[in-house]
Amino acid sequence: MIRFMLALAIGGLAACNNAQPEFEKLRDCDDCPELVVLPSGTFMRGAAPDDPAADQSEFPRHEVRIERPFAVATVAVTVAEFSAFAAATGHEPRGGCYTLTDDGWHVDEASNWRAPGFPQSPSHPVVCVSWHDATAYAAWMTERTGKPYRLPSEAEWEYAARGGTTDMNFWGNDDSLTCDYASVNDLTAKNKVAKVAEPCDDGFMYTSPVGSFLPNPFGLYDVVGNAWVWLADCWLGDYRLGPRDGSPNVAEKCGLRVLRGGSWTDTPGPVRIGARESRLPDERLSIAGFRLVRDLDQGPV
Repeated sequence: MIRFMLALAIGGLAACNNAQPEFEKLRDCDDCPELVVLPSGTFMRGAAPDDPAADQSEFPRHEVRIERPFAVATVAVTVAEFSAFAAATGHEPRGGCYTLTDDGWHVDEASNWRAPGFPQSPSHPVVCVSWHDATAYAAWMTERTGKPYRLPSEAEWEYAARGGTTDMNFWGNDDSLTCDYASVNDLTAKNKVAKVAEPCDDGFMYTSPVGSFLPNPFGLYDVVGNAWVWLADCWLGDYRLGPRDGSPNVAEKCGLRVLRGGSWTDTPGPVRIGARESRLPDERLSIAGFRLVRDLDQGPV
């Protein structure tokens, strides 16, 4: 608690020194996610040539323009929200999830989104869901509200996650601050699941309830850490041929889908906004969930 209160104070001082615009917020129903309306804009995507933590998929560095404003959920979809979807539609992801077991990381056929291999409350981000499960949820939200919900494009996700910043993470490059903003592989977890950790203690062994840490400058929580999120894009091995207008990369036959954001088990290096991951769209992972965006009928430019 002392650490979190101190972080709030630090965050308040940072906000005074780096004032960000207040964006419109909206909610389409009483139990729908809170959304932040983001304007169109530009950002630099891809790693700098001298970034030692980057891999080949993060090159070349280039400018992306988000052509249209959009609304993004302030937090990832939770266990409670996915449970409501499953109850309303009968959609039940099959069992089997890649998770941490007593024998290491394996696909455990007994694990699923209700029991991912560690305890979760209804307010934790849902994990052990596939890309297909995530898109089915978005379609249900569209039908339910009459508004166009979907998964973010990779460019939209990074634009939102960066919150107008340009460093390795939106809080800067100081690893000791990571635990004020993200659930990651920290010093507590190091002794049980990894030999390398962030030099801090975030207070959680696995996932944390959504919104437990300080937000980014756009008011979004857990854009780094907690759980990777599925995105709309088909995976490309680098940025040479990817769209530059904020739209997702699409392909008629898409073998792999993109995930971004990192998770509770990630260590220094992957805990970077620029880090990318790819997986088969039917894979289910205890380190991956999703966050929704919504198209706007007419928004600010």
